[in-house]
Order: sequence, then structure tokens, then C-alpha cells
Amino acid sequence: MRAPGPGPCYAAAVEARAASTEVGQYVDPGAYRSIWELGWPVMVNMGAHTLFSLVDLYWIGALGTNAIAAVSLCGNIMFSMFGLTIIVQSGALAMISRRVGAGSLEGADGAEGISAQAVHLSILLGIVVATLGVLTAQPIMAIFDASAEVTELGTAYLWPMMAGFAPMFPGMALGAIFTATGDTRTPMYVGVASNLLNGVLDPFLIFGWSGLPALGVGGAAYASLICQVLGTLALWRLYRDRDMGFPHPHLLRWYGADAWGRLMRIGVPRGLAALTRPLSTLFLLKVIATFGPAGVAAFGITVRSLSPTWLYQGALITAVSTLTGQSLGRKDLDGIRRLVASSTRMSVLTSIAIALPYWIWARDIVGIFEKNTLEVLVLGETFIRLLLLTNLSTAFALIWSAVMNGAGDTRPPMVLAIASNWLIKLPLAYALAIPLGAGVEGIWWAMAASILFENAGLWLWYRRDRWMHAEV
Repeated sequence: MRAPGPGPCYAAAVEARAASTEVGQYVDPGAYRSIWELGWPVMVNMGAHTLFSLVDLYWIGALGTNAIAAVSLCGNIMFSMFGLTIIVQSGALAMISRRVGAGSLEGADGAEGISAQAVHLSILLGIVVATLGVLTAQPIMAIFDASAEVTELGTAYLWPMMAGFAPMFPGMALGAIFTATGDTRTPMYVGVASNLLNGVLDPFLIFGWSGLPALGVGGAAYASLICQVLGTLALWRLYRDRDMGFPHPHLLRWYGADAWGRLMRIGVPRGLAALTRPLSTLFLLKVIATFGPAGVAAFGITVRSLSPTWLYQGALITAVSTLTGQSLGRKDLDGIRRLVASSTRMSVLTSIAIALPYWIWARDIVGIFEKNTLEVLVLGETFIRLLLLTNLSTAFALIWSAVMNGAGDTRPPMVLAIASNWLIKLPLAYALAIPLGAGVEGIWWAMAASILFENAGLWLWYRRDRWMHAEV
């Protein structure tokens, strides 16, 4: 049975941890080991989710082309809305990591109180988003003007997936609490276990194995919903049972809502930045589609082929954001400079190592997915190599962005994301592709230009050092 409150040994451990934090000995943010220990579990967790999506598609593929088309459309919708879950997650990460670094652990404005308030806010937002998502699932599917069968299948899949936002929001908040204290392994264990269980449940609910009802594409969505609920409950229980380094009473204890405004002020810009990319890409695909299916195929193949780069990028962003928040809490600005130097080296070297085989075998990689259409091979090869070049600048920019996010200075990255995607990418893509006659390759160049613009803006804002003074 869990004790009602922290005992003498727990209090002594907290005091020792806070004391070591005050003298900057709790963690060396510039050490490669510090970055690696925080980053690799994130990479494994993201990899498990990517692998599961392929397993999910495998089982759904047995239902036919219409089922695949329906789930693919829903995937774009869910990916776009996923940015909303970052709202509380990013705010909690910035605020809690700052307090952990400063040794401000107890009370409503300490790590324990901010954690509880973040979870309360996430529960409220999750219910609101899930309810709106379920109510609008059918009208959203109708936007795509797909066949009646695809629309029906997509709606059946989208309803439980939208309902999944209710447990997903608090699950993301709980994961941020663990991460802010330097524990990325616990969310990894829960994430991997949830994805494995999801893969097991899929055929039982899709095809009705062992006497269960055969729910078709909806079965895959219900499997995801079940695993999302179980994963969030597991994180909730682990939060109560683990030594988080600060007092952590039951999360339903009310600490007020004073932190909600700050959580939203940090998180909303972060969520909008994440949301603007997939939304603008949906409009971009309409332009690409005017030139025929080859361009759309080349786009999809390139994005999927380069997905391994997201794993190390996500790992570095999480590690750098967490260490930045903790270091700012200790007022260790020199540590942040070392962190930026070390993580940038890791990012650039990893980018180059990944880019080399892609550059050499670009056309062969495209040919794995489509080898019969020369236009797809040419367009895909060009797109891959162009993105590899811009990715070298992104290797630097993702570190600058992570520092600002960890500091809670999330508005500049949001402004730059909106400007680069809506004011640069879309107008330039249209101008190059149609009036200037560059076709699909003109769209590729417009995308590259927007990425370079955004990365240059991040560098300029990072150099101003205003992120150091962000209040969280």
C-alpha cells in the first residue's frame, strides 16, 4: 500500500537532489552521455510507433484497396490534429524542467503543483477535442469527395480514433512530467508495450478472431483506443509509484488553475507550429496533383523513405529541450552553450551519416516502392537529394528550436513556421510550378526554399538570446 506522503528518507533525497542542482552538479548538459541517455529512449519509442503503423497497415491491407484509402485519408487528418496534443505537453516540459533544475519542487508553483495542473488541463482539453472530433468525423471525411464506400469506412475508423484524444492528452502530459525530470525510459517502456499490444489486438478486432465481432477498419481504431487508455493508466500508476524527485500526491488533488494560462501561452504556439506543416502540405498536394499521379507518388515515397531521420531529430529535440529547461532553472547558461555545441555536433554528424546512402542510392530507394514509372523515379530522386541538402541546415536549426522550446520561448518558432509554410512555400510553389512552368520540380524547390528561410530565421532569433529571459 502506498504511503500517504513522503517520508524522512524521501525528504532527504529531495534535499540532496535540490542541493546538487543549486551548485550545477545534478547533470552536465553539455556531456554527450547526458544527451544520449535522454535521447535514445525517445528514438526507440518513436521507432516502435513507426513500426506499428506498418503492422497496422498490413492487417488493414487484407480488407482491400478501399480500406487502405480510407485509413490513409484518416491518417492525414490524425497527423494534422496530433499537433494539438503538444499544447500541454510542451508547456509542461518547459515549466517542470525549469523547476526541477531550480530545486523548486513543492507547492502549487513547484514541480508537483505544475504537474497536477498540467494533467488537469490536459484532461479538459482531451475531452473537448475528442467530443468535437467524434461529432465532426463524418463531415470531415466528406471534404475529400471520396467514394461512398471509402467515406463510410473512413468515418467508422475516425470515430474511435477521435475518441482516443481523450486519453491521449493526459498521456502526453504525463510523459512530459517524466521527461522533465530526466526520465525518458518510463514513457518508452509504456509506449513500446502499448504499440506491441496494439499490433496483437488488431487482427482480433478487425477479423473477429476468437469469436470477437469483426469490426473491419473500425477494429483497428478500437484497438488503438484501448491501448491509448491502458497506456495513459499505466503512466498514471507509475507516476504515483516512482520516485520522481519531488513530492507527487494523487494527481486529482486540486492545486488551482493559476498555471493554466502559462501552460497555454507556451504550448499553443508550439501546437500551432506543429499543426501548420501538415495542413499546408494538404494544400500543396492539391497543386502537385494537377500534374498527375507521378508527382503525388514521388512525394509520398520520399516522405516515407526519409522517415528514419525523424527518429534522431525527435530524440535530440526532446533531450535538448529538457536539458535547457533544467539548466535555466540552475541559471547555468554556460551549460546551455556546451549543450548546443555538443548536440549540434551529434545532429550534423548523424545527418551526414544518414544522408550519404540516401544520396548515393536515391533512385534505387524510390525504385523499391515504384520501379515501373520513369517519371516517379526522376522526381523522387530529385526530391530526396534536395531534401538531404536542406536537412543539413535543419541539423543546426532543430537544436536552436529545441533550446527555445525548452526555455518556453515558443512564439518565434511558431511565427517562422507559419511564415515559411503559408507565405513562402505555398505561393512560391504555385508560382514556380504553373506560371513559370517548372512543374513538380518547381514545387520541390519551393519546399527547399521555405525550409532554408525558416532555419535562417531560427538562427537569427536564437542569436538574440531573448529565450534566456522567457518567464515560465
